[in-house]
Amino acid sequence: MDEAGERADFPNVGGPATVGARLRAAREARGQSLDEIGKQTRVPVRHLVQIEEGRLEGLPAAPYSAGFVKAYARAVDLDPVEMSQQFRAEFAAAAQAAPRIAYEPYEPADPVRLPPRLLAFVALAIAILLVAGYGIWRSGILTGEGADERARLAASGEPMGTASGNTAAPAAAGQAPKPAMPTTGPVRITATQDTWFEVTDKAGGTRLYTGVLKQGQSWEVPPTAGDPVIRTGRPEGLTVTVGGQPVVPLGEPAHTISNVSLKAAALTSRPGAAQPATASSVPSPAAGGTVPPAFQATAEPSSPSNTTPPQP
Repeated sequence: MDEAGERADFPNVGGPATVGARLRAAREARGQSLDEIGKQTRVPVRHLVQIEEGRLEGLPAAPYSAGFVKAYARAVDLDPVEMSQQFRAEFAAAAQAAPRIAYEPYEPADPVRLPPRLLAFVALAIAILLVAGYGIWRSGILTGEGADERARLAASGEPMGTASGNTAAPAAAGQAPKPAMPTTGPVRITATQDTWFEVTDKAGGTRLYTGVLKQGQSWEVPPTAGDPVIRTGRPEGLTVTVGGQPVVPLGEPAHTISNVSLKAAALTSRPGAAQPATASSVPSPAAGGTVPPAFQATAEPSSPSNTTPPQP
């Protein structure tokens, strides 16, 4: 590129030669290449080429580019201050002829500190739904235990959960106390359905009864038995009375029991036997209740031979 071409490219730059042309002429006079100048000045070769060709619009900002020119001038024995001042003037003229685009630095926001608005809205909506759901659940609307339902239960006398955990309905005013459970008396077993059981006297090691007791039949524990115990696979088919008063069932339905004492004191001291079921306490079908099989009334057979089966 000749000087005429350079002056045509930069009409605002006066003088016989630009900074780039003077630097290139000095370099060629010394017989050095751009690579050598780049190694000596540590200026990128592409910037040295831009300075020599006068393509100032592609260079960095004026302070950095002026520093490149000073280093280049020292390498080729030219006055670095003079060359730097002339270069600044050329740089300013080129900037006026072709304004540079100023790019604002962009700093991305930290996603940890600034969550998306959509995420914040979703979290707020979830929190509102949880609070509303908890309020609905506490009101009892979903489970049918609202204020009206609780009032109905209280009016009907049905058990309601209390702080003490006692769900039993209070005794009506003027109700007669139930008779005390006798701790002595004959122990009688009555079959409400055909049931096999075995009674053994652990004190003497003898077997008192083994077989199937037919429905409606009864068997009485001998008063001479020292420690009678019973074993059966269907305790729901047997009812036991002590002195004519029924006691709690011997075990859970369809569960085999064994070594259950048939002594009067042991039967009356079992859990739930403090207030025995009587005719006044056992619910009747007419009152809307269901009589458990263990407390259903059975007709005593008229024949003595059916009352007590023969001993094995």
